[in-house]
Amino acid sequence: MSGLRIAIIFLVSSVLLNGCTYKKTNPCINNVESQTTSILKNYEVICFETVDSYDLNYESDNNLTLYAKVFFPPYIKSSYNAVILSHGSGGVRKYHNRYVEFLTEAGYVVFQIDHYLARGIRYSKTFSEVSGITFMNDAYKALEIVKKYDNIDKIAYLGWSQGGVGPILSHFDDLVERISENRFDTAIAIYPYCGFTFEADIQTQTPLLIITGRDDDLTPEEPCITLRDKFAKNDRVFDLVSLKGARHGFDNPFLFFGFEFTKLPSLDNHSDECTLTINNYGNIQTVAGEIIYGPKESADIIDRCSSKGVMVKYNHEATLKSQKHVLNFLSKTLNNMQ
Repeated sequence: MSGLRIAIIFLVSSVLLNGCTYKKTNPCINNVESQTTSILKNYEVICFETVDSYDLNYESDNNLTLYAKVFFPPYIKSSYNAVILSHGSGGVRKYHNRYVEFLTEAGYVVFQIDHYLARGIRYSKTFSEVSGITFMNDAYKALEIVKKYDNIDKIAYLGWSQGGVGPILSHFDDLVERISENRFDTAIAIYPYCGFTFEADIQTQTPLLIITGRDDDLTPEEPCITLRDKFAKNDRVFDLVSLKGARHGFDNPFLFFGFEFTKLPSLDNHSDECTLTINNYGNIQTVAGEIIYGPKESADIIDRCSSKGVMVKYNHEATLKSQKHVLNFLSKTLNNMQ
């Protein structure tokens, strides 16, 4: 192995496992939710309150102030469609900037949430400190804020990996009703965790696109395909794109040479003891009935329901295809043809 490759792999593993080397400052540490104008502005930092909950049962949960950055297209219109971005377990990374760039170039306003800084998290090594539903709670609070602005029309929801759980769950109307009176107009999940299910007659609404990597061994695509096959209905859009040769993190150039993590879990057990659902009280539980109240129970489930060792790797072709599918789906579901 060349010295350059060793150096790059060391850098990648340090970034992924230890987070960024610089310390971020929370711009909302002394602020609460505020809206000083009716027009959302470019490069604006928005502070908003969220419920800091692991699931949809909000008893005894506290509020937390998060922040999001706003990015506008390079031209002025009277109104725009917007995309709310929800990062994965690695937090906000440089590769997310590419999505900001091609989305704004396509005419969308981007509202990029940092779910971690206010929670004191740099990088989730266990995938259990918060849940995908925690991200979802944040995204719906952000939706309530963005909908208040006069220059914003329709709003999409895009998330990666653990942050892709919320976009998937937003397809199921019965769940959304527990969170908010508002609805996203469309949703996209990129290499998400799909290890959950619901009764077949659950009502669906928000159009959903899932983009998976066929060789993803961290969040395998099999349960995503199962979800699509079970819940795709003629009157509700549910698309799934499987990218050949793509692994987890296929759109992150830091993973150019690929890297194997021997201790990360491959979430490859899809039995009833490992498949999740949401009960009538809003708690996360397995199909077999075990309730996941928080990080400890979640870590136990992940440990029991996974094998160890995954490979993550950048794939340029898959990245370009993913971006194309994202733009096509947004255009199709938001009718953003202007």
